[in-house]
Amino acid sequence: MIALPELIFSDTQIPNARQTVGHRHYRGRNALAAEGIDWNTGRALPSDPLYWDDMFGRSIRSGLDAAKQTMKPALFVWVLMTGIAMMYYFVPATRGMFTALSMVQEKMGVWFPSIGMGLSVGLIVELVKVFMGEEKRWRRENTVNALFNFAVFGLMGWSSHYRYLFQEEFFGRGTSWTVLLPKVMFDQFVWTVIIANPYQTILFLWKNDGFKWSKVTSQMFPFKTFWGTKMLPVLVSNWAFWIPMALIVYCFPSDLQIPLSILAVTIWVLILSILTAKKNHGTA
Repeated sequence: MIALPELIFSDTQIPNARQTVGHRHYRGRNALAAEGIDWNTGRALPSDPLYWDDMFGRSIRSGLDAAKQTMKPALFVWVLMTGIAMMYYFVPATRGMFTALSMVQEKMGVWFPSIGMGLSVGLIVELVKVFMGEEKRWRRENTVNALFNFAVFGLMGWSSHYRYLFQEEFFGRGTSWTVLLPKVMFDQFVWTVIIANPYQTILFLWKNDGFKWSKVTSQMFPFKTFWGTKMLPVLVSNWAFWIPMALIVYCFPSDLQIPLSILAVTIWVLILSILTAKKNHGTA
C-alpha cells in the first residue's frame, strides 16, 4: 500500500550522541565533559553510536505520534470505505456503478492503477494545495511535486496490478478469513516492509535533499541506523492506517480491489492535504 513519508520526516529526527534519550545520557567516551576547554588536539574522535533499543523506541513513538495526528481522517476514510462495501453487498441498485468501474479497469489493464494512482497522489494533491493556498497560484514547486508524485506513485500503481494478481493466484479469492488474513499479512508485513516502504522513503529523501543521491547515500550507512531512524517511523505510520484499510479493501471482489484502494488513497491524501494547508495557513 501507500505511505506518505514526507508527512513525518520532520518529526523523526533521532538525537545525536550528545543528546539525552530515554534514561540514557549519550556522551561518547571520547567526548570530554569540558566544553570550555580547548586543548587544540585536532579532529575530535567519534562519539559512541546510539543504543538500538532507544533508537527503536523513539522511532516507534515518532511513527505513532504521526498516526495519532491523522487518526480522525483515518477513521473517516475507514467508515466511508466500509459504507461503500456495505452498499456493494446490500444495495443491489449500486451494482451497475461497480460493474462499470470493473469494466473500465479491465479495458485499461495495468494502465488503470498506474494512471489512477499517479493522478490521485500527484496532480490532484497539488491542485488542492494551490486551491487552499493564499495566492492560489501554480508555481514551479507544484509542477515538480506533481511530476515526482505522479512518477513515484504511478509506478506503485503499476506494481500493485501484478501484486494483486499474485496474491489472488497464491492466496485465492473470496472473503473468508483464510483468504483475507494471508493477503493482509503479505501486503503489510512482506511487500510493504521489503519493497514499498524502502522505495518511498528513499525516493522522498532524494527529493527533499534536492535530488542529490550523494546526500541520500551518505545517510544510508550504517543501514541499521538509517532503517531505525528514517524508515521505521514511516512504516509504523503506514501500518496504523493501512492494516485496517487493507482488510476493508480485500473484502471486495478481486476486480474491485484496486479501484477501491485508489479511491481510498485519493480521499486519504486529499484530506491530509487540506488539513496541512489549513494548518500552514493558520500559522502563517
